[in-house]
This record gives sequence, C-alpha cells and structure tokens, in this order.
Amino acid sequence: MEVGLSGGVDSVVLLHVLAALREKRGIVLKAVHVHHGLNSRADEWADFCRKYCMALNVPLRVEHVDVKHNSRLGIEAEARKERYRVFSEGLSQVVALAHHQNDQVETFMLAALRGGSLRALSAMPRMRMLNATAQIWRPLLDIPRIELEKYAAENRLEYIEDDSNQNPAFLRNWLRNEALPLWRERVPHLDSHVISSIKSLQGELALLNEVIAEDYADICRSGWFDIERWKSLSRLRRHQQLLHHAKTNGLGIPRAESVEDFARTLAQAATAEWSLPQGKMYAYRGRLFAQKNGWENTCPWVKNGGIQQSRLKDIIQKNSFTLDRHSFGLCEEVLDSLCIIRSANADDAIELAVGRKNVWKILQERKIPPFARRYWPVVIDSQNRCVAIANILVNVHYGCRNGSMVVFSKFNQFILEPK
Repeated sequence: MEVGLSGGVDSVVLLHVLAALREKRGIVLKAVHVHHGLNSRADEWADFCRKYCMALNVPLRVEHVDVKHNSRLGIEAEARKERYRVFSEGLSQVVALAHHQNDQVETFMLAALRGGSLRALSAMPRMRMLNATAQIWRPLLDIPRIELEKYAAENRLEYIEDDSNQNPAFLRNWLRNEALPLWRERVPHLDSHVISSIKSLQGELALLNEVIAEDYADICRSGWFDIERWKSLSRLRRHQQLLHHAKTNGLGIPRAESVEDFARTLAQAATAEWSLPQGKMYAYRGRLFAQKNGWENTCPWVKNGGIQQSRLKDIIQKNSFTLDRHSFGLCEEVLDSLCIIRSANADDAIELAVGRKNVWKILQERKIPPFARRYWPVVIDSQNRCVAIANILVNVHYGCRNGSMVVFSKFNQFILEPK
C-alpha cells in the first residue's frame, strides 16, 4: 500500500494511523510525495516528508512533476492530473489518499456550482479503480477535518500549512474559507445533509452503471459495438452508451452537446466520424470503432515509414506479426527472402489467379473501414512487387497450398467481409 503524502494534516494523520496498524494488519507500507514546484516552499515540504517517513520507518518516493500553466484545465486540475499520473505509475495495488469529510462536502458544492452531472455530484467514492491493477482507497471520508486536527494535537504530530489554501482566487478556497462558514451558520447541519445527499446519489449512480453495463454487453454481444442494437435504446440510454464507449476506450469525456450531435448523426447516417478529446469514433457498416489519437503509430510499419528490407521471417518475429497456416499462403522460400512491410498505397496491385487487382480495391471489397485502409500492411519484395496483403491475400506467384499468411492480429477486427 502506498500513501499519498502532501505533508498536510490529513495525510500526516493517515500515514501515522496506518504505520501504527501495519504490523497488526500485515500492511506493507510506502508513501509518495508529489513535488509540483508551484510554491516557493515546495522543497521544504519534500524535506519534511522525507524526515517524517524516516521517523516512521516508511519508504518514500518523491516525484517531481511539471504542471503546465497554460493548460485549458486550469492550474488546479492540471496539478491533480499530474498527481494521479504519479499515483498510477507506482507499483502498489492500493493507493491510500487522505480526503476527509470536509473535502467531500467541498467537492459536492463545487460540482453543484459548476453545473455538474450525477457523476460529479456523487463526489468521491471510498474505493475506485486507478488503473488496471491498482485502486484508490479513501478511508477518512467520514471523518471531519477537526477530528484529524485533534488526533494530530494528541499525538504531537507536526504538519505543513499550505499558505496557498488561503488564496480566494481559487474557487475551492473561497468556498472553504468564506462561503461554507456562512452557510453553516444558516444551516447548522449542512455537512450531514450534504453527505446524506452524496450517499443517495452514489447509490443512484451505482444503479445507473449497472444499467449501462447491461446495455453495453447487449450492444457488444457479437464482439463489436453494434449500431442497430444501439438504435433500439431510448435517447438517454443511447447517450450513456456513447459516453461509456468513449470512456472504455480512453477517448476522454465529450461535452453534452457533442454527444447529442453525434447521437443524432449516428441514428441517421451510414457513416460518421466523431472527434473526441483523445481520439475518434468511426461509424462504418453498422459498427462503431473507437481509435485513440496516434493509434496508427503503434503499428511498426507506420511508425517508421515502413520496415526496412530484411528476411521476411525476421521482420515478422521482430514486429508483432504472426504466421498463420492458410489454405493458400506464402511458400517457405518466400519467408526466407528479402522483403519490406509498409502501408498500402494507391499504386499497389497484386497478382491473382486471373489478372491483377488494385490493393485498395481489395481492401474496399473486404469492407475495411476507410480510416484503416490507408495504414493496411502489405509485403513488398525487392522488386517492389506486392507479395501479400497482410491478414487477407497472397500473390498467386508467391503462394502454395497450406502455406503461411502474414497476420497482424489487431487488424482482424477491421475485416468486415472475410473470405
């Protein structure tokens, strides 16, 4: 377990409590401090955390990050993004963060002031996945900050006071230091009311997520996002599926009006394209494909402008291709010959049993989506002749019965008309 340690009272208390419990609970405890470099005392804070962890005999990693001041996210959001990136890069299965009840109330109120959705108003969950192997744990969410301060005083714990927390230019600081104290005077049980609302909203969000998961499983039951099944849903459920598909594929969260526009287009058009913060979706032949920005650069023959001439077997072994047995595939001697693999171009043609045909025409006949055609890998010999179209077809003069097909498995999903 790794604890996010800022040096403030909340994280100091959390690390102290977990350090006291580690032997009894069998906890392997570590800590991480993110050095944002935004405050003139940032180096002092890192030194404080080092000394504190040394006193508790807790290993600490200090990670320096570069927070971009010109980010459209704003300085606070950019700093948060960098923190969670650091947390995600750790090797622990659990990252414990010291968010407390006051933080939870502030998060809800900020979401309300900014016109947040159900997800935003549900504030922070106690547990959530951070990445494929690690999760965030917030054990202090039910505890008010004043109780943490009492614990620190009783145990004579020193901690850092961040003077930037008094700057009213930041909305959260204004809310914490000016607005909420006035509202608490007017509504004495404000915090408990807000926490009760958050718990109700989290329950409704959990139910919504169950419905979304069931709809998504039905839409994708054939192994792809089936647009016709998507069309059978109500308008709001369609919107949720587009959001879920974007999130599942790491394409970022679009604006509500963008979802509305694409849903309307998708319901009417046979082909469509949707630009998202981190990628695009493409509708083609009844399927919806989600591709991250730069996806083509994960293909070795695209990233390097073509794989340089070498023995074909060696190219295959070193570049994530496989050789699959095929009723009519490449002969063994071809696999030992010099070839290159590159993206198909408009002039490429391949010899068939009768005549020759343009490679792009074959890709079109196999219903390859247009966004994938321009990157489709072809095997070219030393005389610039097309030896094979990966995953699809072998030149009649280079093939034999029960030969080998050059396959890049990730591209099988794009062949909508297999033969």
